[in-house]
Amino acid sequence: MDKSKILFVDWRDILCGRLEWRTAEGARLGVANPPEPPVPLHAHPYRVPHGIRLEAQPATTEGPVGWKGWGRIIRDGGNYRSWHFEINGHSKLGSGSAAHTGQPDSVFICGVESADGFEWREVSRCRIQVPSQRGFDGVSFFIDPVAPPEERYKLVYCATFPEGAHDDMVRAYLERPARHRDERISWERRYGLFCAVSADGESWTSVNKPFALHPSDTDTTVLWEEHLGKYVMYTRMFENARRWIGRAEAVDFREWSPVAPVVWPGPAAPPDRDYYLNGYSRYPGLAEYQLMFPMVYQRFTERSDIHLFSSGDGVTWSEVPGGPVIRPGAPDAWDSEFLGSGKDLMPFGPDRVAIPYSGTSFPHKYPRFQSVWDSFDMGWASWQRDRICAVVADGEGEFWTQPVLPAAGRIRLNYRAPTAGVIHVGIEGVDGRSAADCDPLTGDQIDRVVTWGGAADPLTEVQGKPVTLHIRMRCAELFCLDLS
Repeated sequence: MDKSKILFVDWRDILCGRLEWRTAEGARLGVANPPEPPVPLHAHPYRVPHGIRLEAQPATTEGPVGWKGWGRIIRDGGNYRSWHFEINGHSKLGSGSAAHTGQPDSVFICGVESADGFEWREVSRCRIQVPSQRGFDGVSFFIDPVAPPEERYKLVYCATFPEGAHDDMVRAYLERPARHRDERISWERRYGLFCAVSADGESWTSVNKPFALHPSDTDTTVLWEEHLGKYVMYTRMFENARRWIGRAEAVDFREWSPVAPVVWPGPAAPPDRDYYLNGYSRYPGLAEYQLMFPMVYQRFTERSDIHLFSSGDGVTWSEVPGGPVIRPGAPDAWDSEFLGSGKDLMPFGPDRVAIPYSGTSFPHKYPRFQSVWDSFDMGWASWQRDRICAVVADGEGEFWTQPVLPAAGRIRLNYRAPTAGVIHVGIEGVDGRSAADCDPLTGDQIDRVVTWGGAADPLTEVQGKPVTLHIRMRCAELFCLDLS
């Protein structure tokens, strides 16, 4: 209820309404114990939305900017920052990479930094010891707000380890019910999720016991959920010979629940699809809006694109309609074939938000000559501020919001409407503030103040009171309601 902004990435902030059954005289009869005898009744919609739909918005892409294999970038202290592995002098990971095979003679954790997201410099380099580990992949990091100071920075990754190492963990894992195991792990084939820790992001210490057994050779996201009092991890799964996205929880970082599926290719998806990288992010400044940007892999062409998913609780996820938000580039472009989604979604210059993404001009499983590895690069996919998804009215449409507490200021809209389109906003139950009283909202505006009768008076009459907003639209897109 107490929201500074409403982003329309799902239906959570829009009332679903109901029908009222009324007599010819207008009396409303409830469902329980209406007075006899029966009389003719007619249906009267009460706050039922109609004529609207949701549509994910395509990103604007730019790049390449140079890439050494990092999958997550954060905005920290006014700069863009990331950390990645450099193994035997190589930092791009994956099947067949120089960093993925053979004996690791040298393993470094490298920190990089940029003021603008385009020009990067290495700011730290620390060698770590990783005895008996091989096949490094799925590298990510997070800053742990509840860890001891010496473990505040965590770099997480997947690696294999040999028989004789961590036998007790493997034995306990293989004794789990089948639904709580990954079939790729056996006594002979061992995958662990490992971490390295640091107090400052510069000097790192490896933790040679895995914090979980799980094969995740791509994107793993780990975060601390304050309202749960738990760590949450999103990672790759492999079920029915397809890639899925799974989730696990932990109170203690070294004791994780089994990974359970949250996103997978359902019956509505074509049968050759995998849901690959999770690209988990919260919307900047609005943590209640949890998002994923999964990379969807198409086996028929070995190409991929990136979609938008949303969730209110981080467990139940829905794809936002509208198709891919990031598509491969033109046939001769650096990102013309296979894309990978990065994270986080973050402010990116004035009035924009962006995620990093990777791309190449080769199909995913094209034989990986050195020139193929060299083609992998990184770019940025950006949206105008708060315009990642829209409520769209193709014709006439209207809806009512869940009760909100607007500040004693003004309501601002981020919207787009052509000359023949329009939006009207009303505050239910407040004289002079109805949708009919609202001055027409047209054009393409990211921060338009709503006025009634030409006045932009502060909303002092509703300060501290829950109100429902009534939105009427014609041929328009509404991206965000700003109530701050």
